[in-house]
Amino acid sequence: MEGLNKVFTSELQTYVSELKEVMFQKGYSDCQVQTYNKTWQSILSYASVQPNQEFTEGFRQQFLQDVCAEALEKRDSMYRITRAVNMLSDFTQFHVIFRQYCTPSTDFSEELHDLFSEFLKAEEHRHFSESTMKQLRGRLMRFHDYLYDIGIRDFKSVTGSIINTYILSLARYSTTYVSESLREIRRLLTFGYENGFIDTPLSDFIPHVKNIRQQKIPSTFTDTEIEKILNSVDRSNPIGKRNYAIFLIAARLGIRSSDIRTLTFSNINWDDKLISFCQQKTGHALSLPLPDDVGWAIIDYLKNGRPETNVKNIFVSHMYPYGELHSLGNVIPRQMRTAGINTPANKRTGMHAFRHGLATRMLENDVSLPVISQTLGHADISSTEVYLRISIKQLALCGLEVDL
Repeated sequence: MEGLNKVFTSELQTYVSELKEVMFQKGYSDCQVQTYNKTWQSILSYASVQPNQEFTEGFRQQFLQDVCAEALEKRDSMYRITRAVNMLSDFTQFHVIFRQYCTPSTDFSEELHDLFSEFLKAEEHRHFSESTMKQLRGRLMRFHDYLYDIGIRDFKSVTGSIINTYILSLARYSTTYVSESLREIRRLLTFGYENGFIDTPLSDFIPHVKNIRQQKIPSTFTDTEIEKILNSVDRSNPIGKRNYAIFLIAARLGIRSSDIRTLTFSNINWDDKLISFCQQKTGHALSLPLPDDVGWAIIDYLKNGRPETNVKNIFVSHMYPYGELHSLGNVIPRQMRTAGINTPANKRTGMHAFRHGLATRMLENDVSLPVISQTLGHADISSTEVYLRISIKQLALCGLEVDL
């Protein structure tokens, strides 16, 4: 398989101009193009002092760290900036614009429609859920866009080299996404060959990528970092009281952010000091003891911080009309900055790091995996075993003596 092309920062102006032209041809609005162009102009300005640098992933991450670190703390800005960077990266390497979203109304091109649509009909007989079929369609649409943008109008024109280049375009995605995408493309190409859409068995060019569950080591906060974050919260204002209680719940109990956001008054039994709820991710019920400091932080928020609203959730948005709290995505990066905790621009650390930190501390204190699994509400103990990778103490127990 051939590698990626070398692109230097001195060439970026030409690529940006071509990219904008192609976007207009594809029907992007002037407003959309100008939104992304703001980031591209920042890249060009950053690159002007390093004209002979290679436009690599390392260069792009350094740009994000040096120029966009503060903007990346805001979820909307993060998506817009990273989308612009990825678009330019894809265009320099593949001359393709991969769409960000695939709606039900998004259809395959007339020339390539038959194979994709017939394959999807065949997949429906495997009785996948609606969400699984939606994900499958999105992965196939990405492959379709690549083929169409490089000029393919007939599957019989597809070669092994074209497929290899497409596989390279998946490099920045997770092992899970790559594994599932390649599996479905392999099935698509096999279906196409068996049904006369393709003359050669192109599926032979698709490698088998094993999706090792929980392959990535999770992000985690140390005890010191947790205390820094908690101590940095300004608890003299309503939002600070809310965030402090949320952080404390995540740090002390390891509850997922999706469950924290949807906690209601009925989930807390103050007499028995219990917090009980049904987990959104697994659908399983979970009941945990409510520590005193967590309870008092919640009470402080309810009495002195929570705005008057009919919303049943404990934690609410502090923007009128004070509805449900839909996301906590940008809260942690901002608080980490306030606490003086630095993290690489390409490493997203969120509420999950509290949860992972709790699991690691329990492991370090010799708490058994079944107990940790029960505390975190894991449906499968294999989900808990990943924390062995970040527990130095437990890893040491796995060491073997070497005969000298």
